Amino acid sequence: MRSMWIVAALAVLCCHPARAQYRGPVALTAPSFSLDTPTAYANTPFTPPVEHIVPAWGNVIQNLNRKGIGLVIDYTSESALALDGGNPGDAGYAHQIGVQLDLDWQKLVGWRGFVTHAVIVNRAGHNMAADFGDRSLNGFQEIYGGGGNTAVHLVYVYGTQNLFQDRLQIAIGKMPVNIDFSASPLFCTFMNKSMCGNPKSLTRGAAGFGTYPGSTLGTRVRYWPMHGVYAQAGLYGVNPYLNTNRYDRTGFNFNTNLYTGIYIPVEVGLIPSFGKNQLVGHYKLGIAYDSANYANNYYDINGNPLALTHKAAQMDNGKTQIWLEGDQMLIRNGHGPLNGFYVMAGLVRNTPESGPYLYEYYFGVVDRGFWRARPDDTFGIEVSRTTASPELVATQWLDYDAGRSLPANATYPQSHISVLEATYNIHVCQGLSIQPDYQRIMRPNLQRNKPVIDAIGLKIHATL
Repeated sequence: MRSMWIVAALAVLCCHPARAQYRGPVALTAPSFSLDTPTAYANTPFTPPVEHIVPAWGNVIQNLNRKGIGLVIDYTSESALALDGGNPGDAGYAHQIGVQLDLDWQKLVGWRGFVTHAVIVNRAGHNMAADFGDRSLNGFQEIYGGGGNTAVHLVYVYGTQNLFQDRLQIAIGKMPVNIDFSASPLFCTFMNKSMCGNPKSLTRGAAGFGTYPGSTLGTRVRYWPMHGVYAQAGLYGVNPYLNTNRYDRTGFNFNTNLYTGIYIPVEVGLIPSFGKNQLVGHYKLGIAYDSANYANNYYDINGNPLALTHKAAQMDNGKTQIWLEGDQMLIRNGHGPLNGFYVMAGLVRNTPESGPYLYEYYFGVVDRGFWRARPDDTFGIEVSRTTASPELVATQWLDYDAGRSLPANATYPQSHISVLEATYNIHVCQGLSIQPDYQRIMRPNLQRNKPVIDAIGLKIHATL
C-alpha cells in the first residue's frame, strides 16, 4: 500500500487544479496505455497525449516530444473489498507501474513515417477473485491480469511505418493482439477484467488472441480507404504459455519454440461523426482464425464421450472467433472524441467444440463531462454475460453425475456468468484520478451453486 501513500503525497505537493478543457484520451490503464486503437481518424499515435501530475516534468516531456522522444510514466492501483459471497471482508490490492517509450525516427534521423513503441511494466498485488475459487473471466482488479506479480515485464516492442500519406500503416514486432483488434478507448472505463482491455472471452477463447501484457511476434497492416473507414489484418504467433513460468514471465523471451500455430485476425471498422456536434461512433466487425490444435471438450480420439472412456481427447485443428462491437456518442459534453454520453454494445462468439465459452455479450453507457462543474469526470455502467461451451458443460455433467472431479476448475457444471459494474472516475487534478467502483458478480466461475458476490473497489491512476 506504500505506493498509494506516495501518490497521495504527490497530489498534495504537485497537483494543480484541473482546467475545463479537453486534453486528449488520457491512458487510464492497460491496454489503453498506448492508445493504439483508432479513436477518431488517426493511426497509432507517436505518443499518447497524457496529463502530468508534476507540471515541471510535463514541460520536460513536451521538449522531448518536439525532439522525437515520447515518454510516459504512470501508476495504477486497483483495490477491492468483498461485501458478501461467502467471504465478506476479503480484500485485495494490485498495482501496475508502467513506462512507455516512443521514438519518432523522422525527427531523430529523418526516416519519414517510422515510429517505434515499447512498454515495460511492474505488476504486484493480490487477485481477490482467486479467494472465491473463480478462475473464469471475472477479475475484480483488471490490473492484476496477465501473469500477476512481475518485477519487470516487457509488454511490447514494435515499429510502425506510415505510407501513402498515412493512409496505410504497417506494424511489426512483438505485440499483443488486443491493442489493435477488438479494442476500444471505452473498455477500460471499467475495472472488472471481463471488459477492461477487451471482452475476455476472446482472450480465453483462443490462445492466439494475445492480450496485454502478453505479446508474441507478429505484424499488422491497417488501411484507410476513405475518411473514417478502416480495414486491418494481422499475423501473430500462438503461444499458449504466455505469462507463465514455462515460457517467460518477464516478456523478454523472443524464442518461438513454444509457438503452436498462427493467429490471423481481420477487422473492418467505421468511425462516423454525426451532426454539427460531431457525435463520434466506433463500429467494428472482426473475425479471426487460430491454426493451433486444441483438445475437444466432449469427444475422445475415437469419437466417444471423454467422460465415459477417459481416453485422450480428440484434437481439433483451428478455432474461429467473431466479434461485433460498437459505441455511439449521443450527447456531446466537450470537444474531444471521449467527451460525451456514449452507449456501447457488443457480441463475441467462440468455437465451442474446443473452447471454454460460446458467447459473450455486453451493454453499457459511459458519460464524460455530464457535470459542468466537473468536466473531466466520467461515469460508467456496464452489464456483460458469458455462456459456457455446451460441449464442455455436457462433459461436466457426465463427470458430476459419476462423482468425478470436473475440468475447468469447476465444482459444479458451469452455465454462465453475469457481471454488473457501476463506476465513477473523479478527475482530482491534472495527472491524477480516483475512481470508486461497485461490482456484482452473478454465478462466479459460471456456477449456479456459488453465491452472488458484491464488491466495492477503488482505482487510482497517476501520470508523472
